[in-house]
Amino acid sequence: MSEQNKCSICGYDVTPVGIFQGGSTKLRCVKCGEYEIGTIAVSEISSWTPQQRINLCGWIRENQGFKILSSNLNPLSLLPNLSVGEKGEKILLRLAQKFPKPGEWLDLTGGNYQEFLGIGRAADFHELEYLLREYLYSELRYLIVNETQVTFGIERNYKISPKGWEYIESAKRGNPNSQIGFVAMWFDGTMNQAHLAIESGIRNAGYKPFRVDQKEHNNDITDEIVARIRGSKFLVADLTNHRNGVYYEAGFAKGLGLEVVWLCRKSDEKGRHFDIRQLSTIFWEEDKLTELSKALKNRIEATIGRGPLVEKF
Repeated sequence: MSEQNKCSICGYDVTPVGIFQGGSTKLRCVKCGEYEIGTIAVSEISSWTPQQRINLCGWIRENQGFKILSSNLNPLSLLPNLSVGEKGEKILLRLAQKFPKPGEWLDLTGGNYQEFLGIGRAADFHELEYLLREYLYSELRYLIVNETQVTFGIERNYKISPKGWEYIESAKRGNPNSQIGFVAMWFDGTMNQAHLAIESGIRNAGYKPFRVDQKEHNNDITDEIVARIRGSKFLVADLTNHRNGVYYEAGFAKGLGLEVVWLCRKSDEKGRHFDIRQLSTIFWEEDKLTELSKALKNRIEATIGRGPLVEKF
């Protein structure tokens, strides 16, 4: 197949769906899925690293039909690399969505395995095989393998184990018994007063606020963040100064099924990333932090419910 029929993001087979005025083309890729892309964006992506293109492919799989233009490429180029655990979790959750019948054997040959290359942000066939066989099956026991059917090195049939379904259900529910509201925000001295207002709003709604920089630990900071988010009831994401880590932590929380409450300083409103601008956000001003605290409390109680500690504050 010619280069014109190869995806400019992942290099897999692509089929044109339509051409639009202005030079953008809608495509259907066996790995990325459906997306629209402008001619200038195609040229700019050609200079990206392989890892940047892998991350973009996986992001498109989760945001089908997205229009990629030169004007929105910068945040896409900064998409975070996923850990092995995060890749495995995305694959497992997508398996449950695509094959929802318990006990069903999951055929991962042909186009199915190409889709999961994208979902799991796997670099190649061998990494996907590792995520399925070594991580989800051998290590976590979230999958069961039919050892008698093997096609092209990948076991043709998997099914989700009872332990896997238990994990999936817990991920969907979040942490119903948690009392923690995780705070993701810019760690800067100028934000101290805003942080106090955010803590106050969380406490007044009946929850314990937690910000990872306030706790001493010997673990890698990323591991600590992941562990704390997993144990939280919800996450408050303040987008002020547009820190990549805040977007990462909020996306991770959403992937776990946790509610995310969005905040942003009013003066930073226009700099928010394109893919969250449509989400309901509390905008605050530095001379009106009492209003921020009240608005956050009300939003938490309206979307998550009043917490168990409300009478203590």
